[in-house]
Amino acid sequence: MYINTQTLEYPLTLRQVRQAVPNVSLPKKPGEATLNALGFATVQPTERPTGDVVTEGQPEKQTDGTWRQVWNTRPYTDAERAEALERAKSDAMQRINVGYEAEMGAILNAYPQAETLTWDKQEREARAWQADNTVATPYIDALAAGRSMDKAELATRIIAKADAWVSLSGAATGKRQAMEDEISAATSIDGLNAISW
Repeated sequence: MYINTQTLEYPLTLRQVRQAVPNVSLPKKPGEATLNALGFATVQPTERPTGDVVTEGQPEKQTDGTWRQVWNTRPYTDAERAEALERAKSDAMQRINVGYEAEMGAILNAYPQAETLTWDKQEREARAWQADNTVATPYIDALAAGRSMDKAELATRIIAKADAWVSLSGAATGKRQAMEDEISAATSIDGLNAISW
């Protein structure tokens, strides 16, 4: 970036410097002496500091004639802190929801959605049939016929998968809800930024 050393206009791009001196043909990378002769200078970048609110200030001319980038820092106002805390909470919720969806998706993506919609029906019929093998189970009957599988074996498999799903989804959902509680109670932006799935 560049500065107009007469007006102190900053920041300027090299294109803007060229536009300010249309009658001068500047090289692709003009040297500092050339820029200085035209009333401009390169502003040397400095490392951005950490802080609540960090803004770029007006560059300062150094004793050696160079110009350095300046940063201003200040603590949040109460309103800014509250707003930043709410943003951090929203970001943390988004991170944990993405993690939760990815964990659940790793299981659910192995099955077509249409099939997952039948899981409750399969489980109900399988549990009912294991409790009383005289109850009607039209869905499991069709499923067993389609798979050429014994109905008792199919019911056992359905219940085993249902129990595994309940265990996995329950643990993940409990983890997500505990993290949601942690986010809701958080009072530190740094603490919120550290929360991830």
